Amino acid sequence: MTTPMPDALSAEQVVLTGARLASAEGVADGLSLVLRHGEIETVVPTAELTSNARVIRLDGCTVVPGLIDLHVHGGGGSSFDEPDPEAHREVLRFHARHGVTAMQASLVSAKPGDLERRLDALAVSRQTAGFGAALLGVHLEGPYLAFEQCGAHDPAALRSPTPSEAQALLARGGLVTMVTVAPEVDGVAEFVRQLTTAGVVIAAGHSSAGAADLAVAVSNGLTHLTHLWSCQSTLVRRGPHRVPGLLEESLASDTLTAEIIADGHHLPATLIEIARRCLPGRIVAVSDATAGAGMPDGYHYRLGVVECEVIGGVGKVIGEDAFAGSVTPLSGMLLHLHRELGWPLPEAIAATSLRPAQVLRLAGRKGRLAPGYDADLAVLDAELSVVATMAGGRWIYSTDAA
Repeated sequence: MTTPMPDALSAEQVVLTGARLASAEGVADGLSLVLRHGEIETVVPTAELTSNARVIRLDGCTVVPGLIDLHVHGGGGSSFDEPDPEAHREVLRFHARHGVTAMQASLVSAKPGDLERRLDALAVSRQTAGFGAALLGVHLEGPYLAFEQCGAHDPAALRSPTPSEAQALLARGGLVTMVTVAPEVDGVAEFVRQLTTAGVVIAAGHSSAGAADLAVAVSNGLTHLTHLWSCQSTLVRRGPHRVPGLLEESLASDTLTAEIIADGHHLPATLIEIARRCLPGRIVAVSDATAGAGMPDGYHYRLGVVECEVIGGVGKVIGEDAFAGSVTPLSGMLLHLHRELGWPLPEAIAATSLRPAQVLRLAGRKGRLAPGYDADLAVLDAELSVVATMAGGRWIYSTDAA
């Protein structure tokens, strides 16, 4: 670009005009966004704009709420498992290029000392702004998981939680925002109660839990489900009886929100449609992106200590017939849902912006293009590719096409 687009951080109004606005509420032409102090001040008919603002014309583009990714391990060759704030910044910058304005850093299961070092480094990174997408907090995807459902996690790192561990996590001052647990693991029931009482979101995943275990966890505050179908127990026969697994119990839930990895590899269209029909308004698309995201076939990366490789546009555990996270950013999930599966654009946007905000109880300020909301947005071209990203009124990515 010859002239950088102005940020919207000060008292001076910045107006985005000429684009169609698309959100969970619908798609509209002829409206302009007025931004100031890092927020959306108002949305007005373009014909009513005053002349005393800095105007950015986005003709032919679509503006959507900034994407929010609840489940991210890495991207662009770097990983949150590295106890290195510079590696974290690379991940945040990578996902900003794909329209993500806020995310959780997901950590795979690790032994206590390694986990502490990773959390220490992420505490530093969370305090550092302006390097890409905002780091909302940490999602511990383990180590409180079931051995038989560990997937790409190191089984040697799995363990039962203790009350003292819950206290130690809470003592980190809100750094840990979500924890995935297997409800049937010893000690999880009390662990869930301690964390949810303090506002941490608890998800069920990597689990062989049945109805009774899940019900106990839900009664103690569990509200979310980690990546449907991936590492979840399913229907079994016990004598003549069919007994639902965690998957079926999840799909039958009236309240739980649930993640799907909509990269075109993890889940075929039929399974995504089943989830969509069973959990209307409660599906959240997540990238589950790894360091392999954005990297070419043949690239090697790690999930903790597990060796992985990018093969055919997806990550796999080396030497095993198993996925190892995803290599597709959340913008690719939005495109897959809309273009390949035919979801209306507002529904695909809801699954990648508003609903993730709702899961983390941030829907009062993120996930919508509405007055009083953070100026978090992505600008898409005619092909719905990301050409610019704004977080909190600051442009964190832009191309010449914006």
